Amino acid sequence: MADHATPTPTPTSTHDPGSGHGVAPSRSVKRPRPVKSCIECRKRKLKCDRLLPCSQCQKSQRHCRYAPDGDAANLSDASDAEVSERATKKNCVPSAAHEQTPRPRERLLPGSSQHVVLEDYGARLDRLETIVLANAEKSTTSTPTLRHQPLTSSSMTIRGLTVKGGLRTRFFGQNSTRVLLNLFDEAKEFMFSRNKPREIMEAFSDIQKIHRTLQDEQRKALTPITVFVDSMTPIQKRMADILPKKALCDKFLQVYLMASESIYRVVHIPSFMAIYNRWWEGNVQSESFLPQLLSILCIGYRFFGLGKGLQPDRDGVHIPTACSLVRGWLDSLRGKQLVDFSTLQAEVLLLLAQRMINPKNQETWTHLGLIVRMAMTMGLHRDASEFPLKISPYWAEQRRKLWYTILELDVQMSMQCNLPLCVHDGDFTSRAPRNMNDNEVYLDMQELPESRPIDHMTDSQIQVYASSTIRYRFKVVDLINRIDSLTDYQQVIETGTALERALDDIRTVAPQTLPATPEERNKQWAIRTVLDMHCRRALLNLYRPFALSTPDVPQQILAAYLRSSVAFLTYLDDLDPSSESYTQLWHSHNLVFRQDILQAALTRQPCQKQRDNTAPPGVWNPTRTQPETIEEACLFASESSIALALPRLIRVVENAFNSQVRRIREIGSDLKDLVTLTVVLSVCRGGTVQEVQKRALDGLQVIIDTGLQSMQTSHEAIASLPTPPGFVNPVQPFILTDELPNVIPDDFAMWDMEFWQPLLQNGTI
Repeated sequence: MADHATPTPTPTSTHDPGSGHGVAPSRSVKRPRPVKSCIECRKRKLKCDRLLPCSQCQKSQRHCRYAPDGDAANLSDASDAEVSERATKKNCVPSAAHEQTPRPRERLLPGSSQHVVLEDYGARLDRLETIVLANAEKSTTSTPTLRHQPLTSSSMTIRGLTVKGGLRTRFFGQNSTRVLLNLFDEAKEFMFSRNKPREIMEAFSDIQKIHRTLQDEQRKALTPITVFVDSMTPIQKRMADILPKKALCDKFLQVYLMASESIYRVVHIPSFMAIYNRWWEGNVQSESFLPQLLSILCIGYRFFGLGKGLQPDRDGVHIPTACSLVRGWLDSLRGKQLVDFSTLQAEVLLLLAQRMINPKNQETWTHLGLIVRMAMTMGLHRDASEFPLKISPYWAEQRRKLWYTILELDVQMSMQCNLPLCVHDGDFTSRAPRNMNDNEVYLDMQELPESRPIDHMTDSQIQVYASSTIRYRFKVVDLINRIDSLTDYQQVIETGTALERALDDIRTVAPQTLPATPEERNKQWAIRTVLDMHCRRALLNLYRPFALSTPDVPQQILAAYLRSSVAFLTYLDDLDPSSESYTQLWHSHNLVFRQDILQAALTRQPCQKQRDNTAPPGVWNPTRTQPETIEEACLFASESSIALALPRLIRVVENAFNSQVRRIREIGSDLKDLVTLTVVLSVCRGGTVQEVQKRALDGLQVIIDTGLQSMQTSHEAIASLPTPPGFVNPVQPFILTDELPNVIPDDFAMWDMEFWQPLLQNGTI
């Protein structure tokens, strides 16, 4: 018989099939290697350049993150020698072994090659199990307060419901003044008690009369001009008739482009300006141009000053009439016109215009659902590259801009109303717009230019940056709406930390330099404010349910919440009050952020009360590490930063209150919010009962005097008005019960604050 060649043993052989004993392998000592790639590249097996963020995550617009130093997940699962062993073992297996795979019922002998491979897989699984268990044990022992601490936020500080006879109900979220008042027990008792001094009762009565008068004026101001709305003239002719002169239109259009066409990208500026100029030359344009132009002029004119657009004026545009005409035109469309891109643009612009004069968030949220579904039926939620019929690069980019504008509105309205999103993360595949100017994109182009770095100022810079944070803001809305199902703070803190990192990135995206002209300085301020606002608003909504409802909240949540509240109240501190444009910027800022300013001012107060009491029972003691009350927790957090020092906080809140009082005629139905803020400020400053009542009376008198001055009437004229129905002064105070803690009855006859939500003549809200 011929001799058979003896196979050369490999370094990885652990058993010799021809002999009865094993050969001891030569193995190196295990030395775990630190992994330097980011988590996403490791997960997807991509080459990582180890930057932050890395190039792979930038291309895919993923959140780039690295495992912390010392973490078991940051070590490879084998030493260098083991990696080479596996590679050699894989190469030494004969090719016949791949061809002669054992049958399902065939038993693997201990000396076979397949058995060796399975043993190696088993060892790798054992190592993986050890790493996973060690990582879980480390997380459990190092962060017990985050993973196992139950959430103890009160439902009274999250939501409320008004009930009228059990048939008519209305939901109120955590941003409502009704719900925010539940944070302040003493202020709530002061407002709802019937046993108050006569002077305060009379002040409430006067404010009630002023409020009803302002509401009547506002109702008349929001009524469209009948001669235009009910005319039989073609609607295009009626829309052209209410346009102001070209010089005024040019001015309003430029204000809109600077103030609104930033985070909300609706039109392509060069194309719209070309159509705009041709229209004034008498050339006939598409039917959708005038509705779009009217909505744009309404937005631009509203930014000019207090009361603009609410009175018929030759030098402006009457916003209620313009919105009514645009709405009538949209309602007359049929068939293919309903899926036209210009129709969707007109819907979005009309929504923005109506918010400028009548910011009813729940109605806006309801109508926004129609716009979202209209956009989805047109396919805007899917990226243009997915369709076999190629969409031109120009229109693909315009679709992305408009889609992310709709997403931005959806996020903001859902947060304001504390209601679910119309679109969730994962429901769309449309890519974010590119950071480039509009003049770089034109109709006949064959390919889009490369996106500029995010720190380059362009027409789309703000929207592009906002789109990079939208997944976290989606998460905020989701967490708020399922807050009752949360069992720990882990998701809250992770989402909040991501938003705080985005706030830190603003210094890179919009660096603060020294502009040469006041116009450049104001533009730089506006960019930083908008970028900061869209993240900070989400952060406040995320932390608010926990920050001021329980003393057990992690200090990082409470401190971040207080910092963001102060930031919202101090945006205007970066402007020069003596500049010519300060008044207009002040008005625009308060017009856009009115509700956010009131919420930040209200939810800031509990920290101030305990400072005025030198040593009452339960005051926070520096030797204690865990606060026992929410006041102590706030006090502890406020002492962690100079920016949260008490004198500065008092000045910030008072400045916010004074700014809102100056706009008392503009805010109209929100007069009740000012009264609430006045009472909360008075009570939370501490002191005796008499001192609290005097501060409250002085604050109410400021509201009365400013209201009379804005209405150009006298106190005697207001006093002569009939007393509001149900406004009584019984001997016994009204005691709040806890039977239905989050249900707000609308029987205002038992409250001496009927102005809170006054009833109309027919008994409806």
